[in-house]
Amino acid sequence: MSNVTAVLNVYQINNRVMDRDAPLKFAFPTQGCLLQDVSGSPQRSLSSGYNVYGLIIIPSPGAANAFGTEYYVAETISQLATIFG
Repeated sequence: MSNVTAVLNVYQINNRVMDRDAPLKFAFPTQGCLLQDVSGSPQRSLSSGYNVYGLIIIPSPGAANAFGTEYYVAETISQLATIFG
C-alpha cells in the first residue's frame, strides 16, 4: 500500500457525474497521475450540486499522447500536490 495515496472522494469520472450524496472513494497511485486545476473551469459546478476544484488524470497505458480516465475531486490543486507529494 505504500504506492497508494490517501483515499479521495470522486464526484465525476470522465463525463459521468456521480449521484448526489454518492461520491465514489478511490485510492490513487503515488506516481503516474497528472494533476490539473479546474477551479476556474465550467466543469467546476456539477449537476449534482457539488463543486470540484481538482482533476486527477490516469493516462491510458500504451497511448503516448492520449488522455486516460479523468477523476474530478473536491480538493484544490495545492491540496492534491501535498497529497501526492
